[in-house]
Amino acid sequence: MSRTAGTVGRVVLVRPWTDARAGGGCCAGPVPSRPHEHDASSDPVGAAYRALRGELPDLDVQVVDVANTAWLLPAVLRRARPRVGTLGAVRCALGATRAGSVLVDGLRVGDLETLAPDELVAVVRRAATA
Repeated sequence: MSRTAGTVGRVVLVRPWTDARAGGGCCAGPVPSRPHEHDASSDPVGAAYRALRGELPDLDVQVVDVANTAWLLPAVLRRARPRVGTLGAVRCALGATRAGSVLVDGLRVGDLETLAPDELVAVVRRAATA
């Protein structure tokens, strides 16, 4: 997706440590044999993803594990460099490796563990107009 005024090219949700299990959510471990209620607080990435996709359906949303620095660092450098220069992009890349980071086109705009899903959508919208 090309970036034009008021649009965001990519949002990256970096899994927080509380969600860094395979698959995330309450069913990341052994799955119960009977139906059960899902605890939304155990899946901040899923709640954020659903909110973003629901409110901004054309948005490119990526979910990455904090340990996946082989993908995360170059992706942030490529997205941030045109906006903040090389040194600024390096700073952004270092901040992007924090668990729970919310990145908009390479820039860290918040944290999944402190932003409610509706707040996250508002933060992403504000970053799109910046």
